[in-house]
Amino acid sequence: MGMQNGHWSMNRLSAQVAAVAVTATAIGLLDAALVTSALAGARGSFQFVPPRIWIVAPAVWVLLAAVATAVVLPLMRRWGGVAVAAALTIAFITIRLRGHWVLLFTVLAAWLIALVMSRKWLLAWLARPRPAIAATVFGSVTVCAILAAAHPLSRAPAATQRGAAGPNVIVIFLDTVRYDAVFDAAGRVQADLPALARVRADSTVFTRAYGTTSWTLPSHLSAVTGLPSSQLGVGFDAQVYTRSDPTLAERFRRRGYRTAAVISNTFLNAGSGFSRGYDTFQQAQAGLDICRTAPGLMADTHWPWFSAAVCNWTASEVTTRARALLDDTDGPFFLTLNYMDAHDPYFVERSCGGANGYRAALQCIDRSLAPIVDWRSSRRPTILAVVGDHGEQFGEHGLHLHGNSLYTQVLHVPLMVRSIDGAGARTDTQPISIAALPSLVADTSGGPLRDGPVRARLDPPATSHLPSQWSAIDDSWHLIVRERGPESLYFLPSDPAEEHDLSGTAPADPAIARLRAAIEDMRRVPKPDLGRFRSLGYLH
Repeated sequence: MGMQNGHWSMNRLSAQVAAVAVTATAIGLLDAALVTSALAGARGSFQFVPPRIWIVAPAVWVLLAAVATAVVLPLMRRWGGVAVAAALTIAFITIRLRGHWVLLFTVLAAWLIALVMSRKWLLAWLARPRPAIAATVFGSVTVCAILAAAHPLSRAPAATQRGAAGPNVIVIFLDTVRYDAVFDAAGRVQADLPALARVRADSTVFTRAYGTTSWTLPSHLSAVTGLPSSQLGVGFDAQVYTRSDPTLAERFRRRGYRTAAVISNTFLNAGSGFSRGYDTFQQAQAGLDICRTAPGLMADTHWPWFSAAVCNWTASEVTTRARALLDDTDGPFFLTLNYMDAHDPYFVERSCGGANGYRAALQCIDRSLAPIVDWRSSRRPTILAVVGDHGEQFGEHGLHLHGNSLYTQVLHVPLMVRSIDGAGARTDTQPISIAALPSLVADTSGGPLRDGPVRARLDPPATSHLPSQWSAIDDSWHLIVRERGPESLYFLPSDPAEEHDLSGTAPADPAIARLRAAIEDMRRVPKPDLGRFRSLGYLH
């Protein structure tokens, strides 16, 4: 009798494990379908969805199920598997439908009714041994996950094109770093940023450099194409650069350079077009799949380490990968790096001490920058550019974060270009757009490209219901025009923080009319054609 009870118990356990495995796989596939179709907001901020989501999502759920089953079954041998399967289902429904309370309770009620109505069939199914099902599901999902991990989204190095001449070029993007976080009012690098101070010692510093918008993708694309954001055809709701205008990587590759990138920010993914021209494109991929699953979303939202180190790459990870690419044995290279520890949640690595917050995150980035900015080649000179894509708001104008305004707090960014002639520190105080970066690092025969006022444009996501905005900046004035709502006008020499709006006083200065004309020129460029992006499969 004892052996029969033991055999019955093992049969029941194998059936419960099989039930958990099947449930977790089904949930994972449904989770992938929600992300791919963008239902219930599951796609998140990034429009590009890599095909491997169909492997990663089930793998995440099966792994979570395996851990839960290992903990629960010894405590609940009779119904542990059923309890885990039910808990996984409830968790999935709750996470995906959070905020949609009526729909959430409706789906949960329907699921409970279906569970009660099918209880006899479930009990009969659980009464028979299912070791083959359990082993097959767990095994196949594990193998697929291993294969997906072995074939990452980043491209492997292509064959080096020999015969190129010229200096190495390194472009470092400091994501979400505003100008006054790096420089003081006199244009000196802050004392707690020694690596950036060493860059400043033999570089030209552009003290009035501005982004072309206030969020990642179009601002980076402007910096590598030379195009203003208004001409990129890219926005929150159309995240694909399709113009034929070449990127810096494409230009350098045509010249015979080896091109490589190490990118932390998930907006700069292969599907956005930012990877064009790179022989090697290494980018934090978990934000495109693992962190979009329901469990990953919760971890990304509530666990800063997970958000910074798994969904993105920390500064030390970017530097470690970059150091392996600092090799010009077979010719010069073009290397692009993106550091985003200063982006919310402002994660600070443990090796950088116990402090936290935006300032501490920037100090930690500076520490990781040292091996890159101090690197020198014995074969050829190296041009080094350090540039911010946009800044961050900390309550100014009643706003926080970025991507919601065009004030100087999110437009004014650091820009330094280290010279190869050993001329030492120089300062350029004229307004300049980061769209001039290609002229600074790829065509050093002339001066920086300047063409009238520095322009910026912001088309917020349609779901935000915020108005589009346009900005123009010259030597003295900053004019912001909104699709809906009042204009803003600031006199920067006496009001660099933009605390006093002069739009109601109508100052008699012809420069303001030039700013307005520049904005009207931008406004004539239509918003990106969302229908075209839907036809390409990026929008639903």
